[in-house]
Amino acid sequence: MQANRVLALLSKMFSWAMDSGMRADNPAHGVKRFPEDKREAWLSREQLQSLATALDKYPEQDAADALRLLIVTGARPCEVLRAEWLMFDLNRGVWTKPSHHTKQKKIEHPPLSEAALGILRRMDESREDGQIYLFPGRQKDNAETDPSAASNKNSANGHARTTLRNAWRQVCKAAGLATVYHVKSKRGKMLERWRPNVRVYDLRHSFASHLVSRGASLYLVGRLMGHTQAATTQRYAHVADGALRSIANGFSEVLAPEK
Repeated sequence: MQANRVLALLSKMFSWAMDSGMRADNPAHGVKRFPEDKREAWLSREQLQSLATALDKYPEQDAADALRLLIVTGARPCEVLRAEWLMFDLNRGVWTKPSHHTKQKKIEHPPLSEAALGILRRMDESREDGQIYLFPGRQKDNAETDPSAASNKNSANGHARTTLRNAWRQVCKAAGLATVYHVKSKRGKMLERWRPNVRVYDLRHSFASHLVSRGASLYLVGRLMGHTQAATTQRYAHVADGALRSIANGFSEVLAPEK
């Protein structure tokens, strides 16, 4: 809710004022926020397939591969963008995430699916000598605003890519997952812009939701996602209807006459 966002902003402002010695307390502390339901958006099978088609056609395949890995691993965007080649054992099929890369500040060793390994092995064949990051940054802020710079890898060892914002917007537009809106330019001309209807982070929700809906246990999905609290994974319980219905249907065997 907007009131909660305003309260959070005020709290940060007062905290800054305290750090600067401008005041001794934070009046926003202790103010109760309105209850909010967590946003649980996830892409359908058809939407994911449309996204995959759009990724194949996207001109900057570095960014496309980053998005593909997000789809098939359920990893957080920052984990993929900051990933280094030394973290991956492609023979064992394991991704070692150091504690400073994970939200829970704990080292994780998630196994990689064949789909993820296929992407990584293909990338490994074409990576430059001494390349540190899976997705190195570029001189012009990752070249996100300049698609013609997609092949320019002159900063492969300097820093990791920091954003997929432009790639996500363009891919969602091509996949039919974006809404058009118009803005007025300084010269008064109306310009067409596109806003994605889903977030990059929704790929993580989609990964977990589809696994649960196909019968995977919440415990195993939680392990795969790096959740330390069962309650975090429990949010996906509502999508397990198909698996639960299959179990319930098995009760009819109890009522059937023995042969």
